[in-house]
Amino acid sequence: MTKVLLAVILVISLQACTNQVHTDSVQPEKAIQKVAKTTIATACNIIHYYHLISVLNDNQERQAAETLLSNASGSGKLSDCNQIKLAILLSAPGSSMQDDKTSLELLSGFINTAKSITQADLTFATLLKEFVEERSMIRYQRTKTRDLLLLEQQETEVLKGNLTKTRQQLQQLKSLESELNHQEKRIAEDSAS
Repeated sequence: MTKVLLAVILVISLQACTNQVHTDSVQPEKAIQKVAKTTIATACNIIHYYHLISVLNDNQERQAAETLLSNASGSGKLSDCNQIKLAILLSAPGSSMQDDKTSLELLSGFINTAKSITQADLTFATLLKEFVEERSMIRYQRTKTRDLLLLEQQETEVLKGNLTKTRQQLQQLKSLESELNHQEKRIAEDSAS
């Protein structure tokens, strides 16, 4: 799934590149500095936005989310662009703000109701939604497996405790049997004399 997502991102990026004018006179170092100076507020392309948020620290992620939410309409509706950006921010791997449930809601809303979006944006949103759904399923399965493992460990501890008690009882029975055999021999010796 990740390979497919990366391939589609590459195709979308290449498609976006064909729409931009490039000059050979730009030095690679200057291009990197230009990208580094770009802020979240000026990023409109979702691929570019995805790249930008990948380098943010926790505080910057919170500020980016606050900025996106502060631009909501009076009824709390986000623009299509801000809706997908917030979904990207909330689904980013390694993000401290990761919230798959909210991200999936935003992505579904974007896919189903967004107007004036490019096919590349729709494709990216669809793939991101599939990725987040798959990650959520993996997390659910991991949690379920961990819970089952904990239950098995608890049952194993109970069985170990029962085994220890059984061994103790068996040892007590052996001691009692030995004591009874010893008393029986003594009685037999006393009656023989």
